[in-house]
Amino acid sequence: MAELTVKQRRFVQEYMKDSCATRAAVRAGYSERAASEIGYQLLQKTSVLEAIQSLQDKIQQQLRLQFVSDALKARDVLREILDNPNSSDRDKITAARDLLDRAGFKPTEKKEFSGPDQGAIEIVFVNE
Repeated sequence: MAELTVKQRRFVQEYMKDSCATRAAVRAGYSERAASEIGYQLLQKTSVLEAIQSLQDKIQQQLRLQFVSDALKARDVLREILDNPNSSDRDKITAARDLLDRAGFKPTEKKEFSGPDQGAIEIVFVNE
């Protein structure tokens, strides 16, 4: 945000709060009467859009890092349940399923097939 004015930097920060250019312009110190037009004009500037995108990217990166941290904590809790001799078998099975599901080891789906008129399918084995 180096090439932005102080008000433009403030606008970017305020815009991130609610994505409303008019309210962001007012909170950034622009005239209330002209806020709608100023907000629109600011969003047309490449430098302002780049600053907004940069902040959005930083926020997304922080959220990803936090999610990874939370996922590691959740995995540790599941491991504790599995390793705890006082955990019930039911809790251990649930924790094991959760761990396997999160690791991508989903149970195979069951499929049922039926023959004509929803009847049985005849399977014939031929020995040659």
